[in-house]
Parts: sequence; structure tokens; C-alpha cells
Amino acid sequence: MMLRHFVRDMTRRTPEWDKQTRLAVMMALALLMILLTAGLAGPSQLQLPARIGAFGLLVTLQLLFLWGNRRDVSPYHQAQQHFIVGDYAAARSLLEALPERGRESVDALVLLGNSYRNLGQFEQAQRALQRALDNKPRHHLALFSMGKLLMMQGQYPDAREYIESALAAGSPDIVRLELGQCHFLGGNEQAAQQQFLAVRAHLLDSPEQAALLESYLHQLGVAKAPDIESETIQYWRHEAQKAANTVYGEHLRQFVREWTSASSQAST
Repeated sequence: MMLRHFVRDMTRRTPEWDKQTRLAVMMALALLMILLTAGLAGPSQLQLPARIGAFGLLVTLQLLFLWGNRRDVSPYHQAQQHFIVGDYAAARSLLEALPERGRESVDALVLLGNSYRNLGQFEQAQRALQRALDNKPRHHLALFSMGKLLMMQGQYPDAREYIESALAAGSPDIVRLELGQCHFLGGNEQAAQQQFLAVRAHLLDSPEQAALLESYLHQLGVAKAPDIESETIQYWRHEAQKAANTVYGEHLRQFVREWTSASSQAST
């Protein structure tokens, strides 16, 4: 059973490794087989040294696997790190090259689509996300990402359907914030309030999203106006810039203006 898992993992992962590491693993495996044979069926005076050598090779193989699976060897993982720190252009450049090398994956396409979205390249984002969904229709992150993209473009009914499908496919409840936004921006305040209240407890560790949520609930008349920190205002100002020249971008800018005005009045 362990050997079966080992072979399966090696077959699955080694195509992502660099050539030198793959060659080293193959040589180590070949030598391991020789030592195991000598250690089990060789002359008695060679069996103990061969078994000791086989044990050492097993340790070496473990180190080679750790090295081969190191995160920075994969362009996809490099792109993830760029995306996390907000360098969407660098993530895009890495991900755009993956299909040319035959290493396209659904996760990479979703990350590429979200990189495009954050760079304001909505058409390219939609094409990448659609390719992801063509490959895996129930990929919850691809469904949610498509929904968020369509929401930013003002296509609220379609966006709502994608986000609802994402929830059905396993997305965490935190995406109900965007689902509530779709309802709110589409004019269904009752459905929006239901989603906002449902997600409220899930945003305690997300101050920027929590501030936006409380502002929606204030507009709906079920919460007091929140105190907005300057860092939160800057965060949503930046998010509005990503959606420049869209109705959604203007929607966020209106919140930023209201928060900025309230903050200025509070400080005087």
C-alpha cells in the first residue's frame, strides 16, 4: 500500500520538478533497487552493508522529494505569492506562460482570471474563468470568481446565479457578502439584508469587509453607522480603482466619500 501511494505521488508530482531533480531521483531509485536486492538475496557478507546503504538512500530520496516539491519550483505557486502581495502583473506574466508549456490547470486559470480582474482586464478575466469552468463546472472558486467579475461589470442577476452555484458547490459562507451586494445593487433590499445578516458573524476577522457590511446594514436601517478606520477607507479606495469606469466602482467610491466626510466631521 505504501509503495502504491509512493508511485502514485511520484507519477503525479514529478512532471512539475526540474530536470536535474528528476534525474537524481531516478538514479537513487535504481541504486536503491540494487542495494535492496543485495541486502535480501546477496552474499551474507554484503547484506548488512547493503541494507545500511539502502536506508541511507531512503533518507536521500525523502530529501529529494522535499526539494522537488519546494514551492518556488512551481510557477503557479510563485504566482500565488505575487497575487497575495498584490503584484497582479507579475502573477499574470507567470500564469500566462503555463498553457504554452502544457501545464494549464483549473486552479491556475482561476488565479489568472482573478489577476486579470484586479488589473481591470475584464474580458481576459472572463475568458480565463470560462476555460476553468469548461474544465471543471463545479469548481466553487471559479464559480465565485466569475460571479464577482460579473457583479463588478453590473451584471447582477447573472452574478447572483454564479455565486449561488458557488455556495451549492462548497464555497464558504463568507461569499454571501458578494451575494448580498448583488441583491442590493439589483434592487432587492430584503434579500440583500438576509444575506448580509447571514454572513455577519463570518466577517469578524475581516475588518474591511465587516465595515462595508455594516455600512450596508446601516443603509438598510438595521444597524448604526460604523466607525471607519483610515486604513479601511484606503483599502476600499484601492478596490474602487480596480473597478474604474464601472457602476460598481462608482458604488464603492460613494461609500469612500461618505466615510471620508464622516471621518473629517468627527475629527473637527
